[in-house]
Amino acid sequence: MPTLVDLLARVSFLAAMPAVAGVLVTAGLLVVSREWRLNVIALAVQYFFVVLLLTRLIRLEVAAVKGLIGWMICMVFYLTERRASVLEQSPAAEGTAVSRRWPRWVMSARASFSLLAGLLVSVAAYTAALRIPLPEVPTDITLACYLLVGLGLLLIGLSEAPMQVGVGLLTFLSGFDLFYVALEPSLAVTGLLGAVSFLIALATAYLRVAQIAAGGEERNP
Repeated sequence: MPTLVDLLARVSFLAAMPAVAGVLVTAGLLVVSREWRLNVIALAVQYFFVVLLLTRLIRLEVAAVKGLIGWMICMVFYLTERRASVLEQSPAAEGTAVSRRWPRWVMSARASFSLLAGLLVSVAAYTAALRIPLPEVPTDITLACYLLVGLGLLLIGLSEAPMQVGVGLLTFLSGFDLFYVALEPSLAVTGLLGAVSFLIALATAYLRVAQIAAGGEERNP
């Protein structure tokens, strides 16, 4: 049975502009979407493309470890949101089911604004990649770094929900990680950045659970 390192070696031909395009699409989905299932899938695929780009800068084994950390984070988010959806569908929340139908129009307008903002940030990232190239980093990876950092900051700025802000922080950190490992490809840095990412995921999950608990207390004073 092939290992993760073998699978990464087989798809290494995608570790160029196809991976950058995948980063753009997945980060754009995270900015626009508020559906947690789609966001978890997009984040997992985004980590896959980031790992592919990392294989050009560090060893395959180290890149695979970073990918495993990212997918563990996605599993934490999935379990957290799955539990949150169960709590929100409890009998105490049935009275608010009708009122939740109206915000769909608001979300549609918000998604349109987020899409426009994401397009502007993407154009700015492309321009910056051409005019302000990062040292020790190829042009396509420079573009991926700018896209991840820019769209991650945009997601943080447009969101109030803990999960969205956490995903934005992780997207931003992926862009920083992609740049910094080119300058310092050591195992210590890899472990530190991986630990920071996992701590962000745990803090995000805790805040999400606290948000659900606070909502339950408001419904049952």
